[in-house]
Amino acid sequence: MKIFHGLSKVISTIAIPIIIFSLTACSSPKDPKSQQLNAINDIRESLKLPKSPLEFVEITADGNSPSGDLQVAIYQDSEGRKYSVSQETNQVVEIDARAILENISPDTPALSPDELKAKAMNYVKATVSNFDSLQSSWQYEEGAKIGTYFYNWYGKQAPGSMNRPRIQICLHQSGLLFCYYNTLTLKK
Repeated sequence: MKIFHGLSKVISTIAIPIIIFSLTACSSPKDPKSQQLNAINDIRESLKLPKSPLEFVEITADGNSPSGDLQVAIYQDSEGRKYSVSQETNQVVEIDARAILENISPDTPALSPDELKAKAMNYVKATVSNFDSLQSSWQYEEGAKIGTYFYNWYGKQAPGSMNRPRIQICLHQSGLLFCYYNTLTLKK
């Protein structure tokens, strides 16, 4: 009986660490798709965008990225917004909602330029945690064209890159966010 008791102690001392090691070694890293969807849901929450269902569209190169070929996964919600997520970092680098501009009634009241700028500032601060300390190192530009307003922050273009890194917030005069772009704080 003593032999069985001693043997069971030895087996459990050896077996438990082996089982734990096997379970951790066999577990896969978090699924990239779920990380991308989490990133989209996080930015939708930060920007107070609807959480309508998402459908995977494609993986493609983002020609507007600093390198010109940043690989992104694109998802589209049921309202027509497209979310581009960096394949490497799982950061949302673009929201393209131009498709929903046609749904805005011509009778929708327009916000004042000051209200729109305040809204753009709220959006950028909601998505860039240290914006207040970083913005002084960036070049700021804004513009407007036929009921649409553009707020841009640019970084320095690296040698050999195709485009300057930037943050862009585009608002319809109604306050609808129809474009968000951020490669300025793209994680490396």
